[in-house]
Amino acid sequence: MKNKLIFSLVALFCALNALGQLSDNMPLKLRVGVYNVGHFNQGSLGGFQRSGNHAKSELMNWREWIGKQSLDIFAVNEWNKHFDKDSTMIATDELLKPFYNNIYFGDRNRWIYNGIATNYRLTNLRQKTWSDDYYALIGDLKIGKKTITIMSSHIPWQKGKHVPALDSLLKEMKKYEYVICLGDMNASDEEQLRFQNEGFNIANGGYMGWFGTAAGGNRAAGRREGPNTNIDNIITSKNIKILNVSAPYTGLNDLDHLPILADLVITW
Repeated sequence: MKNKLIFSLVALFCALNALGQLSDNMPLKLRVGVYNVGHFNQGSLGGFQRSGNHAKSELMNWREWIGKQSLDIFAVNEWNKHFDKDSTMIATDELLKPFYNNIYFGDRNRWIYNGIATNYRLTNLRQKTWSDDYYALIGDLKIGKKTITIMSSHIPWQKGKHVPALDSLLKEMKKYEYVICLGDMNASDEEQLRFQNEGFNIANGGYMGWFGTAAGGNRAAGRREGPNTNIDNIITSKNIKILNVSAPYTGLNDLDHLPILADLVITW
């Protein structure tokens, strides 16, 4: 019995030591994504606009899609407290809690409501305001002796507010050694490339090319992609590689935004 106890303690020590040293000897791979869910109403307020079994069926569609992505970190923009217009289903309980133990949200404003769902634990949760109701929710992920800063951000599109908000976001991101920013940038292609020019890696507009996420405008124009419709992005510090980028049609919110998904490899 004594020998078994000693063996168990040694095994536990080795496991904890390995986790503590992860940042020193091997890369970490994360599957991440961001989705402006448009209040579950194609970018309009009020939640999904059908009732009864129609609402329950659509809820199952969303839940199935989220589960299939198997994301380690799932950032959301324009979340809605209730999934449906009748306020019978709390969206976080129905869509995120089945898959994630740790769910963090910033201020719930009329349009802007950013969150992060993950099974990792984030600490030092804070909020950085860009303009009016637009902001980033920020948390720290501790891996060994290193800190990866995670951001779920929404940048305003309005003239006079947009560029200063991008400037503020860049200034904030430059504070961190390791950073992953996921969000709706409302940015032109030139503005997305600015992040790359200032030393960051980008999923949308990076080494794998452009991914049209402003789906409604693209489809109305009879296309799937187009210039300056690549408005959502995943942006990382240079020590984080971005692979396997996609912006898939989901069958859920495709008249508003498409998600942007990617594999990240954190190098130490």
